[in-house]
Amino acid sequence: MKLELIGKPGGCKLLRMTLEVEPPLSPASRLQRISIRGDFFAVPEEAFEEVEHELEGTALDELGLRFDALVLEKGIQCAGIGGAGLAELVQNLLVQKEQQHGT
Repeated sequence: MKLELIGKPGGCKLLRMTLEVEPPLSPASRLQRISIRGDFFAVPEEAFEEVEHELEGTALDELGLRFDALVLEKGIQCAGIGGAGLAELVQNLLVQKEQQHGT
């Protein structure tokens, strides 16, 4: 299942995420692929690409914490992006899907 998320969560610049997750969509769904783009900065860029790759297999409800841990582990300097913002975008998506399905 492919998902496109766009938003400006608290503490972040505009973020665009493309996620491929295992269906059905739930907080426990695991990322099969993730691409994060937007108006933020991450140095070094190559290490940020490694973070995206290492996020594969992460459950949606663990995305923010795992992102922050990987950024710290790899010594990436980020401005305009953080795990809390990624988690907020995902949470907003999950809430919207729940409301659409009346659950």
